[in-house]
Amino acid sequence: MKHRAPWGCTYAKEDKSKCKSGIPPKSDQEYFEILSLCVLQAGLSWKMVRQNWAKFKHGFYDFNITKLSKMRANELLKEPTVIKNRKKVGAIIYNAKEFQKISKKYSSFSNFLKSLKAMKDKEVFKVLMKRFKHVGEYTAEYYLHCVGYWK
Repeated sequence: MKHRAPWGCTYAKEDKSKCKSGIPPKSDQEYFEILSLCVLQAGLSWKMVRQNWAKFKHGFYDFNITKLSKMRANELLKEPTVIKNRKKVGAIIYNAKEFQKISKKYSSFSNFLKSLKAMKDKEVFKVLMKRFKHVGEYTAEYYLHCVGYWK
């Protein structure tokens, strides 16, 4: 399967881009931040997400998995720099809890992804879609590309 580069490569082509397409994250925190980026971006323009990313990171406590897993959507929605979309905010909280479960079972998110390597791509997409909220097939493919799954 030929994989599309995320964001139509426009993000990666920008001079000040922080896109590291295909480079595996070094920690569960980084894996989670990239997943959250994909969740937040769905239905929005990449330009808007890029312009507001520092604010989003601040509002979501730098995507601290432990902190977010203990929060409620109502708390986060009060933050002025958090996107006011209850479904996306709820998905990020839910996904933080899932990351904790995965880390406990596999000792890291990287190990979890390695455990999926024997599966066909479409099956891996389905695992991510079932496990995480606000992740569809296209988002799953982008996410895996971003985290260097196919390297």
